Amino acid sequence: MDRNRAACRIGLLSLCHMGIDFLCAFSLYRCFKERYEAFLLYNFCAFALQMPFGILLDLWSDQKKKSFLPGFVFTVTGIALTILGSFCSHVILGIGNAFFHVGGGVITIHEDDDSDLNGRGLGTFVAPGAIGLILGILYHGSALFETIRLIVSVMLVMLGIILGINRTENEYHEQQTIAFDRDLSYLAALCFAVVVIRSVTGLAMSFSWKNGAFLTIVATIALASGKTEGGFLSARFGMKKTILFSLLAAAIAYVFGNESIAGLLALFAFNMTMPLTLYLLVQKMKRMPGMAFGILTFGLFIGYLPVHYGYLKNISPFPFGTIASLVSLVLLWIASDISEGKDR
Repeated sequence: MDRNRAACRIGLLSLCHMGIDFLCAFSLYRCFKERYEAFLLYNFCAFALQMPFGILLDLWSDQKKKSFLPGFVFTVTGIALTILGSFCSHVILGIGNAFFHVGGGVITIHEDDDSDLNGRGLGTFVAPGAIGLILGILYHGSALFETIRLIVSVMLVMLGIILGINRTENEYHEQQTIAFDRDLSYLAALCFAVVVIRSVTGLAMSFSWKNGAFLTIVATIALASGKTEGGFLSARFGMKKTILFSLLAAAIAYVFGNESIAGLLALFAFNMTMPLTLYLLVQKMKRMPGMAFGILTFGLFIGYLPVHYGYLKNISPFPFGTIASLVSLVLLWIASDISEGKDR
């Protein structure tokens, strides 16, 4: 167990995640903004394909009894394809994003588990992506587009090289064969539902105060901080206390969500569920972390669809956000009960 190694790897992957999502949004909105179908196809490739890619990674890891090398190969493949796609194709861009997320996500899951971080690493890895994404969307029209794209591409290559330098393979921990029983199916369905709700809420909700680049960035920082803090609070105070505190706080804050302070608090508290859903599922699917990661990212894609087709758009924080928070609380509480029950 080496927490310094884990912190280093997760930190490098978090920076990569910010760069990958920045490059994807930066290029997609610059080159394909007028092509409506391009966004749907990109999101399908970037999120829905993570599940089959994750299964392939799990099978490779299980066969070779290695936990770092397969994830590293997927990560650098994702970096390479994302850079290539930013120059030529939204499809390649999305596939690169999927490869990176699966590879980096599985490495993070292993590091978090091996170093007894109890979920702290999961939110830390995922959170910076939101910041990269919003920066890419806001500044895709820059006159320095080509220069910025080149700089970010070079930085991603350098981060990938640093990740591979002095590579040490984690000891493979033999796990019992996963039994896809009723309880695991219920757990996966509940976590999946919470992710769909979070995806729809995040994409469809509109805050009256969130206008201009500054407040949009502040809101994204609040959202990303919540994702990070959810893992730390859960590790410190326990899963159920974190679920109860975060989602009750979000439900109340959403009532006053059109006021900036309350809206920021709602975004912070509501997004604490991100590492909780992932941690609950990967703890029961340790032999298939890529599949667990992919199941939940598929939920992100499902949540994107009603927003993409215009069925849900510009929804007020109240009552939608409050209802979403309370429903998520009930679903996650049941999921936590199922998880604890299987441990006894």
